[in-house]
Amino acid sequence: MKTVDEYLHNLYRIQPDFVYSVTRDFVSSCKTPMLIMPDDSPGHPYQTSMDLIELAPKAEATEYPWANTKDNLSRAVNHVRDFLKKNEPEHTE
Repeated sequence: MKTVDEYLHNLYRIQPDFVYSVTRDFVSSCKTPMLIMPDDSPGHPYQTSMDLIELAPKAEATEYPWANTKDNLSRAVNHVRDFLKKNEPEHTE
């Protein structure tokens, strides 16, 4: 329980306005393509998604809300597929 409590403390209390594992400076310098799927729940606040989209130089976002209807979900799945295809690493042998 101590480990879980420490994890939850770090996850929700130390940086409650941003993501758990990295700083805003890191996100700003990250060159890795990111697909952000905005949500608005206590664990995934909408504003954090918007901050990530604004900060990350290679971020793109699905529409919001993306899972509230079958049509939106279908478009989100297609967006994910397209994103992964577009950003597939080159294979070297």
